[in-house]
Amino acid sequence: MLTKSFSCCLVLLLLMAQGALAQQTKVSGKVTDQLTNEPIPFATVVFKGTTTGTNTDLDGKFILITNEPGDSLVFTLVGYQTVKMRVKKGQEQVINVSLKASKVELQEVVIKAGENPANIILKNIIKHKDVNDPSSLSSYQYEVYNKLEFDLTNISEKMKGNKLLKPFAFVWDNIDSTETNSKPFLPFFISETLSDMYFRSNPQSKKEVIKASKVSGLENASVTQFLGDMYQRVNIYNNFIDLFGKGFVSPISDIGLVYYRYYLLDSTFIGNQWCYKLKFKPRRPQELTFSGEFWVHDSTWAVKKISMRIAHDANINWVEDMAIVQEYSRVEDKQWMLSKDMLVLDFAAREEGMSFIGRKTTSYKNMVLNPDIPVEIFKGTDNIIVNDDALNRTSDFWDQARHDSLAERELKIYHMVDTIKTLPAFKTYVELVTLFFTGYKDIGLIELGPYYTLYSYNPIEGNRFRVGLRTSDDLSTRIQLEGYLAYGLKDERFKYMGAFKYKIGSKPRQFAGLQYRYDVEQLGQSDNAFQDDNILSSLFRRNPATKLNTSESQKAWYEIEWFPGLSNKVTLSHNEFKPLGDLDISYYSDAARTEVKNSFQTTQLSLYMRFAYREKFVAGKVDRISLGSEHPVIQVNYTKGLKGFLEGDFDYHKLSVRVDDRLRLSPFGYTYWVLSAGRTWGKVPYPLLEIHPGNETYFYDYAAFNMMNFFEFVSDYYLSAYATHHFDGFFLDKIPLMRKLKWREVAQVKAVWGELQSANLNLQTNNSLFYSLNKKPYVEVGLGVENIIRILRIDFLWRMSYLENPDISKFGFRGSFQITF
Repeated sequence: MLTKSFSCCLVLLLLMAQGALAQQTKVSGKVTDQLTNEPIPFATVVFKGTTTGTNTDLDGKFILITNEPGDSLVFTLVGYQTVKMRVKKGQEQVINVSLKASKVELQEVVIKAGENPANIILKNIIKHKDVNDPSSLSSYQYEVYNKLEFDLTNISEKMKGNKLLKPFAFVWDNIDSTETNSKPFLPFFISETLSDMYFRSNPQSKKEVIKASKVSGLENASVTQFLGDMYQRVNIYNNFIDLFGKGFVSPISDIGLVYYRYYLLDSTFIGNQWCYKLKFKPRRPQELTFSGEFWVHDSTWAVKKISMRIAHDANINWVEDMAIVQEYSRVEDKQWMLSKDMLVLDFAAREEGMSFIGRKTTSYKNMVLNPDIPVEIFKGTDNIIVNDDALNRTSDFWDQARHDSLAERELKIYHMVDTIKTLPAFKTYVELVTLFFTGYKDIGLIELGPYYTLYSYNPIEGNRFRVGLRTSDDLSTRIQLEGYLAYGLKDERFKYMGAFKYKIGSKPRQFAGLQYRYDVEQLGQSDNAFQDDNILSSLFRRNPATKLNTSESQKAWYEIEWFPGLSNKVTLSHNEFKPLGDLDISYYSDAARTEVKNSFQTTQLSLYMRFAYREKFVAGKVDRISLGSEHPVIQVNYTKGLKGFLEGDFDYHKLSVRVDDRLRLSPFGYTYWVLSAGRTWGKVPYPLLEIHPGNETYFYDYAAFNMMNFFEFVSDYYLSAYATHHFDGFFLDKIPLMRKLKWREVAQVKAVWGELQSANLNLQTNNSLFYSLNKKPYVEVGLGVENIIRILRIDFLWRMSYLENPDISKFGFRGSFQITF
């Protein structure tokens, strides 16, 4: 009987346990940052309406088991938006969640007793920066693997159904959503590079050798150089971190306490190293700062790991969010070196709508400290070398060389992009974008344009119509032919130009060309001004274009680039000048001052030199675009007038020198400055002297004196200086009513000193046509606001000298369009 009772109890207990198990709910998962995909430790996970919960571990993972679950899980963490996820009761399930950084300011914590311990730790970090910064080593080298990916996100169903995108419908099959609550994204670009990096401190030099590169849908070595480690490195040990051309204050900057508040959150072992965890946030809104946290080793005071994102209200355009994650490891028990580097950007034209995310992940291997690096490695001015076979590596090579294997979705990107490139619709859209930015319409072997010169107007030609064309790369990548034909309805004359350019070689880069041109032109404007027949220069002029001249010119030239940044150009040209409208260029053609001519011819031999140390370019098959240099750009031009050769009328020498640079003065913005000087030797008509560039349009011209009229001042030797400082919102960001506008201040001063010698002055028959600068310099100053609706800049300008000159404006405003971060 007892045995039977025991058996019944045992069965009853088993049934009760089984029922209990049937009601048990088990949820596990991982919590990550929505932008970086980094795990988020210490996030709170709670069943809604209950006290049952837990915190995520250091890897962002959690497990919850309960018999009384709520209908959803709530995920919270200070600095992130709260997320709620539905739960299936009585089941075992996995819920992965990504949290989005919150834009709500955290409440300030005031520490009243003693010095903030976080500040003490920061001071020790700053004290040891010189030792912990890898640049303190005499040399080092390593192998680096870079992966760069761009994804479209916030893709709406309406966008998927757009008729214009119907030819690309297959790409939606590649949409990925790795987290339960995250928005799907479409990978559309991926690149990989494998490089060897070398550094030495004396003399300080860096050299990156890109030995392998793979870019989806692109085979261009000039682009590859920007995908390596040199151009994508963030060094937190610098006081200012250059991002998008702006100087962000590093959280461990020497002036960190001026821009950040610091909080000590935790201390624990990471591996076998005791570390402190500090949190930091900006002291003031809208400054170029970060928020985030970092772990610091307790004895070397080196940063072990840092996770930071730009301040959500920083005065920057087109970037919705940006995060940087770096991890450091101690190499040879001597030096902390980067072991992992991640940079993630969320680009968005507006807060709502489609955006794209860029992700760069970098890993490092084969780290060697203080090696004896051969001197030959650092030879040459170019600090980035792309090996000839870098773009031709096989799949087997990449399988062996990658520091980490690609995910399945990443492998699909290469195939997807190659497929898109073959679609006719894709080619059509590329042509439309090219038309907008270059002005030329590709119709196969030739290109028509530019569209902005199809129609223009001036009082001399009246309504002017022009059609132009040039050969495309499809016809030849070595020879380019170009020309146009124009006609004025008022003067009833045709104007035309034809040019030929031949690419001699690539190493070194060499070109030669010929040009013939017969047209109307405006003397006295800068090289940066609109073309004479640009429709915009016709519509927005202060004064009518009544002082033009006819120019008939022939030109032959040869150009060689000895190495990137240093080039020479030799030009032999012949010009014939004839005045039009109100222009008077008459001069005495004999010593007795009895013969007067109102036209002349010149034959010139010119030698031009341009030097921009370590200048970088993005090159096409023929043309290329300069991305600038971090060093001053020097230009020198010498011209010799050849009297009697090809009917040249004058013998003279002309020399000009120009130096310009961009000087960063973080946190106060940056200054762009230009110094130029020149001299003309010989007696020549004033169009061959230095006609200081004026501006008679309402568009701002950075290379001209915007309050000066055309032909107002002439010199045979001169010195000019420009300086424009961009404050990047340093003052306006501190005014509450102006913060949301994100306007930025600009200040400028321009001056020119010059002299016109009596020999040249007396050669002209009418000395009242222009003025010399013999008495005093010409000066103008200005204040402006840029970043108005992100693209507009308005400058208010004051003329400070020669206010007595007729037909001038003492005050004016100019506008311009610019797209900047």
